[in-house]
Amino acid sequence: MIERLVVKNFALIDDLEVEFGSGLNVLTGETGTGKSLVIDALEVVLGRRASPDYVRAGAGRAYLELVCGLQGAAPVPPEVKNAGIETEDGLLILSRELFGNGRNLYRVGGRTVPLAIYRETGRHLVDFHGQGEQQSLLRESRHGELLDRIGGQELRSALGRLEILFRDWTSTRRLLEQYRQDAMERARRLDVLGLQIQEIDRAGLEFGEEESLREERNFLVNAEQIARLADESYQVLYGAEDFGPAAVVQIGRALENLRALGRVCQEARETVPVLESVLTQVQETARDLLALRERARFDPERLDLVEARLALIEGLKRKYGTTLDEVLRYREQAAVEREHLLGSEGEIAGLAERITALGGEWEAVADEVSAGRRRTAAALETGVTLELRELELGELEFRVEFQPLEGPNGRGREQAVFLFSPNPGEPLRPLARIASGGELSRTMLALKKLLAEVDETPTLIFDEVDAGVGGRAIQAVAEKLWAVGRKHQVVCVTHAPQIAGHADRHLQIAKETFGGKTRTVVRNLDEEGRLEEMARMLAGGREITDPARKHAFEMRKLAAASFGRSANN
Repeated sequence: MIERLVVKNFALIDDLEVEFGSGLNVLTGETGTGKSLVIDALEVVLGRRASPDYVRAGAGRAYLELVCGLQGAAPVPPEVKNAGIETEDGLLILSRELFGNGRNLYRVGGRTVPLAIYRETGRHLVDFHGQGEQQSLLRESRHGELLDRIGGQELRSALGRLEILFRDWTSTRRLLEQYRQDAMERARRLDVLGLQIQEIDRAGLEFGEEESLREERNFLVNAEQIARLADESYQVLYGAEDFGPAAVVQIGRALENLRALGRVCQEARETVPVLESVLTQVQETARDLLALRERARFDPERLDLVEARLALIEGLKRKYGTTLDEVLRYREQAAVEREHLLGSEGEIAGLAERITALGGEWEAVADEVSAGRRRTAAALETGVTLELRELELGELEFRVEFQPLEGPNGRGREQAVFLFSPNPGEPLRPLARIASGGELSRTMLALKKLLAEVDETPTLIFDEVDAGVGGRAIQAVAEKLWAVGRKHQVVCVTHAPQIAGHADRHLQIAKETFGGKTRTVVRNLDEEGRLEEMARMLAGGREITDPARKHAFEMRKLAAASFGRSANN
């Protein structure tokens, strides 16, 4: 759930921090105090598109932060798991910086992430229900999604399998079409691949051969110098008097002296093994130099062969890769492609069988999805009817109709459409043709109430769900919001004192002037403050009277009495 919202330099807000609690949180305040800005801040910190104009005048950037608790049953968003982001003490922090030049910076758990991951993370934590989503209930394309969400994990699991089958079916069909391309084009490609493979095979290439050839060419080109230097080094270590006494002779003499000295001196005796090792290494080095001198012979024929071999490799690299290893890998890939093309007839038959099999599997899972949807639809019709009756819309008849879809596809056999009849005996019609704003609000709240039973989203935000609702219906709306708050954290902006009276936490948004500057503040009201704020709401902006305060007190008593009833709804 949301624990804290931090806002800095956002529009008219310079520095604001809001603490939220569990259950139903309401935000109230007079017109112009900044309620809409707090809601805007919540939407923007959850990833909504934001204009640079949101950056407060005179500030270089705006900063928004949302601290969410993941304790209890709240799920860790899959985007967070997949990105390897660590949560700290059961908290996950989403932060967003908006710069005046239009640039945005998104962080989850302190790590910078792309907007897509940031937005999906927020979507798993918070479900925002503003006026835009209320209007989305009028779009029939959203009805199927709502029905499937209410259907629970079993239906969603079947839908997941259906989507996987459809992706496999689609990709297999695409591959089959590739295999059925023009026969002349396939033959031309086979000829090209055959010539390329033959050219590479004739070269008889081996991995690492180029490096070995370059080393050999370097040795052959410098053979005379290598022989001369190796010979001179050998003579110094082991040979002719032209270079003075040989090193092995000198070391041997020193070794004999040390051995004699060692018979009378412990310190000298300890150095004998060291010098013996040196003598052995010098002798081995001399033998290696002698062998190198004998091997270093200029061989023009061999050099020509090496140069020709390297030229051949360079020619192949220009065609098939920047390195010898890439040339050999190209040959392997060409051989695989050629085998696929040669066996295309068999592949075509196999792919056709695979498409038929996937189609059969899709049909079976689509039947499972359809059955689940119809069970959900029957339960939804009953549930929405009961909820609407309690929300003073008892005359509104609700039905789920299914419109067929052509398949296979990723959604199943049908698309759900919600139909309503405003009065008994009148035909069922789309909601857009019969519903007022208040009816829309209550219908969406009824769906949200049922969805709350299966939805894993920890926090639901309602922006003025009471719009267009009055009379006895507003009391029912208040009870529904409180009931949803038993399973989810609910944040609700409201002008209705009945809803405020049901809140577990009442936050008042106000403006105060300090040091010649006006700023927006949020106060967590105690019981006395709540009654005063509810009395202000009842007074409609006029002077708060004692009857208004008494009415607010009675509303709180009524809310307390209704808690037991709402808990059972």
